[in-house]
Amino acid sequence: MNLTRIDRNRLTVAIVATIILLSTAFMASGKSPNGASESTVKATTTTFDLGLATDADADAPANLDGPVSADPNGQGQIAYPADNNGQLIRGIASFKRFPDSVKTGCSTNRIPLGATITVRNLNNGRKSTCTNINIGGVSTSFDIVLNAPVFEAIAELADAPIPVELTW
Repeated sequence: MNLTRIDRNRLTVAIVATIILLSTAFMASGKSPNGASESTVKATTTTFDLGLATDADADAPANLDGPVSADPNGQGQIAYPADNNGQLIRGIASFKRFPDSVKTGCSTNRIPLGATITVRNLNNGRKSTCTNINIGGVSTSFDIVLNAPVFEAIAELADAPIPVELTW
């Protein structure tokens, strides 16, 4: 008997479906394959006396003394940012390897040249300081470009670019 490829595929699918259906029905019945009887085991439980029942105040709620809060009126306190005289910028930072003569250098067009900048990584809170220098060949697609050792002080090089807060 010569079966075509399509007939062989149909036969294979029918066999696999039958096996899956029978095994699912068998598992749903909850009987073991060799007909072994199930034995039930009674579990014993033990409670330990921790002494809590003897002290009536041990499980009582704790009421702390203190000032009573005012009734809420639907108005919360408004938080205002600290006055920084306009010397705070949030942006994106990346890194580049600067010459060895500028170990703590960084480059940005948004802060005056020569300013000492504190760079804080907004992802983890780490801080580092650098001096704003004019160095050629720095990408302008980022708000600040740090020297690689300065960047490593606040984040891993693989994390670049990162969100930062700049103060000077």
